[in-house]
Amino acid sequence: MDLADINQLFDYTEWANDKALSAAERLTESSLYHDFGISHKSIFETLLHMAGAEWIWFERWNGRSPAKDVAWSMWTPHSCPDIAALRARWSDVVQQRRNYLSHLPESELAAEVPFKLLSGDASSLKLRDQMQHVINHSTLHRGQVVGMVRQLGFEPPSTDLLFYLRTDVSPK
Repeated sequence: MDLADINQLFDYTEWANDKALSAAERLTESSLYHDFGISHKSIFETLLHMAGAEWIWFERWNGRSPAKDVAWSMWTPHSCPDIAALRARWSDVVQQRRNYLSHLPESELAAEVPFKLLSGDASSLKLRDQMQHVINHSTLHRGQVVGMVRQLGFEPPSTDLLFYLRTDVSPK
């Protein structure tokens, strides 16, 4: 996996996340916060978790490993109360990540990057593997969002990579 692959997968992730956010914006508040009894309960809380996780990993790539209480206090329904606030905050993370990637030397993808888990335990993975995890993590939770939207009786967005690759926004 090279930097071009990583950039394309993040472009896809941002495209698909935007589709999920747009679907969420069309829901009533009761639908958005409906507890489906899954890992992050509601559509809103799942999207909030996705954005918060992207932020945590970005912080780690910059040598900062936020503690659990700090990390999650920034990404709660209290601190980020609605889709508009979430979209704005998430957009900031995306812009910072794009800037980071635009200056990242290809050779750094293979570098082992240490970080602390939210538990405080030390860990380390190659940067490229951390980035692949972030992309995969978003895909997992977007699938949950799509499923929840469908359970509410609405047509969910098509967020599979195949659909992205077939759009005009995808680099060919």
